[in-house]
Amino acid sequence: MLNARTDTYFGGVTGDPFDETVERALRYIEAGADCIFVPGVVEADTIRRLAAAIPAPLNIVAGLANTIDTLTLFSLGVTRVSLGGSLARAALSLVERAGRELLLSGTLGFLDGAISYAELQRRFDQ
Repeated sequence: MLNARTDTYFGGVTGDPFDETVERALRYIEAGADCIFVPGVVEADTIRRLAAAIPAPLNIVAGLANTIDTLTLFSLGVTRVSLGGSLARAALSLVERAGRELLLSGTLGFLDGAISYAELQRRFDQ
């Protein structure tokens, strides 16, 4: 699958990013792209308009420029949702909170809800 990326919503376009995105998407599709990847879009209405204007599956990043949940993104017409570095950022945030908690109070509250060592090992044994 060829997922063609356009960074029009990260800046760098002189005109309207919506129009530029659609124009690029149409050229990408004509060149053989299967999906159009548009990271950096913030507004739900813009995402809905992009999905309607682009005659190919639309890929949006959740958690980068917007915090729109995946079910809403799908309801807006998005076909593929990427996370980019969101999972890594979430994991690193937990590491930072854990370190701060250990340093300041010495407690282990950051482990609340964590998978047990035995369960983790069981999953690796499968």
